Amino acid sequence: MSSARPRILVIDEALPWPADSGKRIRTSALLTRLASDFDITLAYHDEGNTPAEGIEAARAAGLKLLPVKRRPLVKKGLRFAWDLARNVVHRAPYMVMGHRTQPMRAAIAQALASAEPPDLVHVEWTPLVANVPADARVPVAISAHNVEADIWRRYRENEKRFLHRAYIGLQHKKVARFEREALGAADVVTAVSEHDGRRIGSWSGQPHVEVVPNGVDATWFAPCPDVPVQPEEVVFVGALDWRPNQDGMEWFLADVLPRVRLERPDVRLTIVGRAPPEALAARWQRLPGVEVHGSVPDVRPFMARGAAFVVPLRIGGGSRLKICEALSMGRPVVSTSVGAEGLELGDGLLRADTAADFATAVLGVLADPDAATTMAARGQARVLTSYEWDVIAPHQARAWREAIQRGPQRARAS
Repeated sequence: MSSARPRILVIDEALPWPADSGKRIRTSALLTRLASDFDITLAYHDEGNTPAEGIEAARAAGLKLLPVKRRPLVKKGLRFAWDLARNVVHRAPYMVMGHRTQPMRAAIAQALASAEPPDLVHVEWTPLVANVPADARVPVAISAHNVEADIWRRYRENEKRFLHRAYIGLQHKKVARFEREALGAADVVTAVSEHDGRRIGSWSGQPHVEVVPNGVDATWFAPCPDVPVQPEEVVFVGALDWRPNQDGMEWFLADVLPRVRLERPDVRLTIVGRAPPEALAARWQRLPGVEVHGSVPDVRPFMARGAAFVVPLRIGGGSRLKICEALSMGRPVVSTSVGAEGLELGDGLLRADTAADFATAVLGVLADPDAATTMAARGQARVLTSYEWDVIAPHQARAWREAIQRGPQRARAS
């Protein structure tokens, strides 16, 4: 180890400030807490729209910044269609092709060859490891926010259109191959749940998997007694540029909410999340009793006023930070099993997987607010014990220190 404070080069797809999605919340929360013990440089793709306040927040957290210019990724129109089509003949999946860039590869190679190279390279999303040189002579850590292959498998299972399903199936095979090889070749992998940790270890053969759960800043996400609960309001919070959240909302609006309104016709739904697609948000907004809010400066007032907080995910992996945040605020949660996956919360929330069962669970919360509050208190106690960021950050620190002590173990590092 070359300094009193080990040097860590963290690679991310974008600056994780402002923390307006689950992934960004996790990354910014952990890096803020780790910066006192590690000398952290954050390399990230900069498309020219990084907000100044985000840069200031990252520097205030104690990070050195290494912005890497990249043209904006286009996810609509002819260019996007062409990128998807040409990926058919590529071995790597589209998610790797879109995030493996020459400027990022050059920046990482330069950092590794500098007079003070990092003691460890930490990749904050599995596809980004494709930017790390094959001959890197330092340990490489990967943060597996999800098992991406499982997400693509669920996309395929829930897709009804034949051609879309066939293309998703092809991507699933590519993702599974890439992810298994990448995770197996890393020097340490951090998983967000025990379930994911076991899956990664057995699937990739990776012997060094550290569980670093998702969590919550309980001081920020505290109960808001001054915000009155609206007895007929249901709330969803989640990044709306993430396909699993879009799918979950489509399912809730089409199959669950109508069942709820058969018994409680005045129930309202509030949807809050970053970057909702314009056409999707406009269609949802036209539905009676539905409000859609994009990026908001503070989600807590919306969460606090909801009589029920819903997580209707059918596709996903990892674990949901929003469940921890809602329970930290003492709000009753109804989730699918996929939505609550990876969180050991026992009877601190309700789980339901069919539209009928989910509607029944929501109706139960609305009909008996006292029982719902008692349930939420049980979930809150478990969150504060096991899922607070100050409790979680030392797990990541240990993973880094042990990997540095072992040194690079991968065949490519020999």
